[in-house]
Amino acid sequence: MRIPKPDKPIPVEDRLAKVITQLTSDRINLYLDLKKILGEEKGGELFKKLYDEGMKRVRKNLPGGKLPVGELMKRELISFPVLGFELHIDHEVEDGEDVYYEHLTKCPFLDMAKKMGISDLPCDFICSYDVEVAHRDKRGRWEIKSRMGDGKEECLFRIRDWKEE
Repeated sequence: MRIPKPDKPIPVEDRLAKVITQLTSDRINLYLDLKKILGEEKGGELFKKLYDEGMKRVRKNLPGGKLPVGELMKRELISFPVLGFELHIDHEVEDGEDVYYEHLTKCPFLDMAKKMGISDLPCDFICSYDVEVAHRDKRGRWEIKSRMGDGKEECLFRIRDWKEE
């Protein structure tokens, strides 16, 4: 006997919230599990290697190759809300250079870490590594100016195109 489907499907917003919850908890749990099994240093390094492999797949599927920071910012305004972030980006010109200020006011990873009651801040193993990768791959110069994980009202990133200093 086939069990009947529910009368009402789950609303799209609720389904998206469940996907975001799963995505964020999976990423956090992977980090915590690797640290527990391999130790702080080796677990952190393996987490970074797995992150790098995932980014290689993502970049392979994105047309355009290495994009200017301004174009990346436009794409983040589209993709980040899908992942549960709330953000806005300001564009300034400082000393003749384009500078972008990315303001995150909601972070699903930080929300999940709080819900899980863990002391590790995703700012340390997700955002800090994003900044490290941008520098390493010469994609741009990201600077973390403030973090909600440290009690600030927003995460603020100062972002510029890559330039050898």
